Amino acid sequence: MPEIPRQTIEEIRDRTDLIELVGRYVTLKSKGGSWVGLCPFHQEKSPSFNVVPSKGIYHCFGCGEGGDAFKFLMQHKGMSFVEAVKELAVPAGVELEERKLTTAERAAIAKKGGVREACKLASDWFHAQLLTSPKAAGAREYLEKRGLNAEAWDRFRLGFAPDSWTGLLDYLAGQGVDTELAIRAGLAKRNERRGSNYDVFRGRVIIPILDERDRPIAFGGRILEGDGPKYINSPETPLYTKSDTLYNLGFARGAIQRNKRVLLVEGYFDVISLALAGYPETVATCGTALTPGHMKVLRRLTDRAYALFDADEAGKRASDKSLPLFLDAGMEALRISVPDAKDPDEYIRAHGPEQFEELMKRARPLIVEFLERSMRRNGLSAGGRQRSMNEAIPLLHRLQGTSKDLAIVQAAGILGVPEATLRRAAGGNHFQEAPNQGGHHGARWVGNVELNHMLWLLLNFPDEVAEVLEDVEDPELVTGREDVMWVIGQLLGGVKLPEILAQLEDNDVVRVLQASAAKEGLYTQEQAPRVARQILFRLRIRATETELLSLRRELSACEGGPDGTKYRVLLKSQAGLQRELINLRRQSKASLT
Repeated sequence: MPEIPRQTIEEIRDRTDLIELVGRYVTLKSKGGSWVGLCPFHQEKSPSFNVVPSKGIYHCFGCGEGGDAFKFLMQHKGMSFVEAVKELAVPAGVELEERKLTTAERAAIAKKGGVREACKLASDWFHAQLLTSPKAAGAREYLEKRGLNAEAWDRFRLGFAPDSWTGLLDYLAGQGVDTELAIRAGLAKRNERRGSNYDVFRGRVIIPILDERDRPIAFGGRILEGDGPKYINSPETPLYTKSDTLYNLGFARGAIQRNKRVLLVEGYFDVISLALAGYPETVATCGTALTPGHMKVLRRLTDRAYALFDADEAGKRASDKSLPLFLDAGMEALRISVPDAKDPDEYIRAHGPEQFEELMKRARPLIVEFLERSMRRNGLSAGGRQRSMNEAIPLLHRLQGTSKDLAIVQAAGILGVPEATLRRAAGGNHFQEAPNQGGHHGARWVGNVELNHMLWLLLNFPDEVAEVLEDVEDPELVTGREDVMWVIGQLLGGVKLPEILAQLEDNDVVRVLQASAAKEGLYTQEQAPRVARQILFRLRIRATETELLSLRRELSACEGGPDGTKYRVLLKSQAGLQRELINLRRQSKASLT
């Protein structure tokens, strides 16, 4: 296939709404000409991620990541460039003439694509079994008893795996999916002792786990009768990582952003029942405890979580274990206690959404419940209070701002210690933010103030700055880097920023250019020419000062002494540079008036 023409890529980029694209994954708020939110590429508590639709780019001032719509999909979803172009071409209404893929690209796409296709075929087969197979009568009856009708089966794509060793494998083989691919997709296993292969899911109700584009990537299975674990889940595959995946997130994402909260439960049917009862912002982990990866996904969408852990000891341990994760992510975490029921699914079916809403109103902060359990465990003696305070302080250290102040007041009341004592003990924040991945480490090139401001002017007011730069006799005055001089030439020529970024090879230059583009309101259009001249004066003055300093060092080391010819030549040059420096400073001052 031919290479995708550059003009086609530009057309797709121009037609893509960057705010809508990024907004699917990050909650954005308008701020001047930009939109800001929490960076999806590193952990942060204060928004430093900027999307600038007028320039078609995003940039994070915290970690330095940035790019255009294609780069966002490549970074956020692990796509290749070709996959990102294909992803955006359809909604943009652009037909592609594709280039030939490299061997590595073909292999990566084939590997993921094969697993994806196997999962889709399996999901369709499971669903068809539930709807039509006589063997699924028990599964249909089971789901109906749980209050789930055929409409719910379709909405959540529920299915049934017959109690057969190779039912799915036989079907997949008929569709051209070999056994090795089925095993790679987590749908089958191999019995090495017997040398045979068998289905992972047998005799179970099937719950498909979907990706952010609502495509099946894994499955959960609930046993109907007989021995074995109540639930089993797909193993991890090229498409499925449990520590980053939340069940129902694709459907819940919009509701989480609209309602500014997420409900976290432990079971698939808890999610289904709550979503059907009017709480579509409900998600669950996939057979694993909460992880920092889950928190990273959720924190980009909301800063408030309602956790519905089981009321037993295991649920309390899960609550205590998750608390530091919520605190580190900067999320307010509250616990909903479900009385007289095993789980939220049972409660919502028995009592309805109105009473569940009352439970939500009585939700309590996880940190408060942790402290109360700590006090019950350690006792009310002076030693017991001290032990509880020692357990509380590391958690309080994780908090900042008003959240920390409120938690200290609550903790002091629960522990029965003076608020001032607790505040002193928890005053310092011993837990630092995630490393600044975009900081100036090692020999990384970061430009300079003058260059970065000149780039900003060129990005925002190229016509006004062009007249000033025409007078520059030595282009290296602005920057000694050929690639940056090329960037300036492209900007003066009216080339769009995303196209320039796509052709740059040096990541440092890309970061500097993106950071300049993401800044807002440095100067007005009227100020632009004057500021550009001032920048040039500062650069000339600095260059002259550097040359003068070098000359003075050479004079000091001159072996000929005051009577030598070389010394007199250097002295004359020094006088000329001093006059030039005085003149430049005078002109710079005059240009301000």
